[in-house]
Amino acid sequence: MKRLTILLLAIPWILSSAFAQGIDIGRNKEDVPHPADLAFNISIDRMQNRAAAGLSVQLYDQSGNDATSQGSQQTDAGGRVVFHTTNGIHQFRITGQGIEDYDGSIQIMRQESSHIENIIVKSKPLNGQATVAVPGSSDVVAASRLSVPDKAAKEFKAGSKALEAKKKFANATSIYADYSLAYNGLGVAQMSSGDTVGARVSFEKAIKIDDHFAEAYRNLARLALGDHKFEEMDDLLTKSLQSDPLNAWALTYAAYAELQTQKFDLAVTHARAAHGGPHQGLASVHIVAAHALEATQQPAEALKEYKLYMEEDPNGRDAARAKQAIVSLSTTK
Repeated sequence: MKRLTILLLAIPWILSSAFAQGIDIGRNKEDVPHPADLAFNISIDRMQNRAAAGLSVQLYDQSGNDATSQGSQQTDAGGRVVFHTTNGIHQFRITGQGIEDYDGSIQIMRQESSHIENIIVKSKPLNGQATVAVPGSSDVVAASRLSVPDKAAKEFKAGSKALEAKKKFANATSIYADYSLAYNGLGVAQMSSGDTVGARVSFEKAIKIDDHFAEAYRNLARLALGDHKFEEMDDLLTKSLQSDPLNAWALTYAAYAELQTQKFDLAVTHARAAHGGPHQGLASVHIVAAHALEATQQPAEALKEYKLYMEEDPNGRDAARAKQAIVSLSTTK
């Protein structure tokens, strides 16, 4: 019992370590961007239907400029494309034959050296008949997205190319009140400029319109993380995972929120799910799992998690503590 108490008291250390350093809510002007790889795995209509080669992906930074020196890239035969960019908030656009144009935003956290986004784009309707996935599945496309007027879409795309132009996103929502993507874009722009109150309102409008909008749930979770509201953060990420169950960032931070709220079994479940897929740059998920396992008196399993962390990020910011834990747990087995 004494050891369990010590472990629970030690949990807040994580917040001041890898995870706290990853909060990008309102960028500090003194922050120096660091290199990061950004991979897109693109599917059409449903997660299992990977896009073919030839879709075009364009990445923009916060000023509306190309975020890399690579310009627009095309997907490979597995629907994948990788950019060498920097951390921070980016907008992206996916276009190509047979699909509806897709505009979105992503945030590469400060502690990530790489980031993976799983994107589902919508195929163009055949003979003018749109197809909508069955409600409740992970592949739902909100009907409101299929009815966006051209004028509203034009304003949204203008905003996507110039993130600071919040007016463009606001214009898009004034033209089409059910434009969830534009509300999310507006929220990202507000969050980037430090307006977290306005960002919250925009993200909440986005999910009110489209309650399967995983990206907007994740953005709200980032705000909850910044406020240390871990119950709220966990609830938001759980909802995001219903639509995007393979998102490594959501799985990792859901595990972290559950560790903070002492839902140790759930923390381990989400951490292991994150490990089950690509999770580059998120090796600290093993530190979360290890703490949860130690808190539930499973030292042998915790030892495995610390070792996994060292395999994935031997020079990471948690390496010293992981080494100490490995020595301690190895001698007490």
